[in-house]
Amino acid sequence: MRNVKLERTLAAPQSSVWAVLADYPNIADWNDGVKNSYAIGDATEGVGAQRQTELAPDGKMRMRETVTEWVPEERMVMAIDKMEKMPVKQARMTFTLSGGDETTLFTMSYNYEPKGALWSFLGPVLDRQFGKGFSGFIDLLEPVAQARAAA
Repeated sequence: MRNVKLERTLAAPQSSVWAVLADYPNIADWNDGVKNSYAIGDATEGVGAQRQTELAPDGKMRMRETVTEWVPEERMVMAIDKMEKMPVKQARMTFTLSGGDETTLFTMSYNYEPKGALWSFLGPVLDRQFGKGFSGFIDLLEPVAQARAAA
């Protein structure tokens, strides 16, 4: 397994950052890297909630994600159960939040297993690409959380 980890202090309250992340099926509403997202089943939050995401620009790269750990305002872990047209066999994403009323220390950790020998060899390239994408995710998350705090 490979790991890509990013940590950043966001200028938004922990409760607001969590509120954005906890709106689990609706990530496409604020993340322009996701073309479409929706809940699978009735659960939209908590352990067992599932979503389907179709990545931008064309939606052909798809993921089904299931929440495996949910500690409100502190931690969310998602197993990426199924991936289409992606160089990854299996993965797990962990969001960890700490902080308080004005700022949040946000940590994003992605553990993944590349598909096949070629992608394993190219692991460092994948790490850089995922790192860029995850940095963009955090760039988009912060102003949405700030807007939610101001509402």
